[in-house]
Amino acid sequence: MKKTILSVMVFISLLLIMCKPENNPVDSNTPIVDPITNSWTVESDSNYTIFFVTFDSTVTRGIFWGRENHPTEGSNDLCGFFEGAYVEFDVRRPFNSRIKFKGKFINSNRIELGSSEGSINITR
Repeated sequence: MKKTILSVMVFISLLLIMCKPENNPVDSNTPIVDPITNSWTVESDSNYTIFFVTFDSTVTRGIFWGRENHPTEGSNDLCGFFEGAYVEFDVRRPFNSRIKFKGKFINSNRIELGSSEGSINITR
């Protein structure tokens, strides 16, 4: 009986050591991707640019804001969030409409996004 209790205690101790917060990459302050703050260009239309800026690009998740310079819709405010490689933001368009973009970093220089207007790829 004592061996069983001792074995369970050792197992739980090892489990607790392995589950420390510093072993969890999501809770660390090490960025998973390069900073999101940058000017991005839509690959299919060099006249279509998006600019993101955030307070702290060195974390794995946070909020950002910026501007969309759309070739036909003009310049519009945007705001959103990132978590790891995932990116989501809303763009305010004229006449109180909004469009939501969702996507992910493919690498530090490219993001693939989808919206109700279709898919776009943006690059730094």
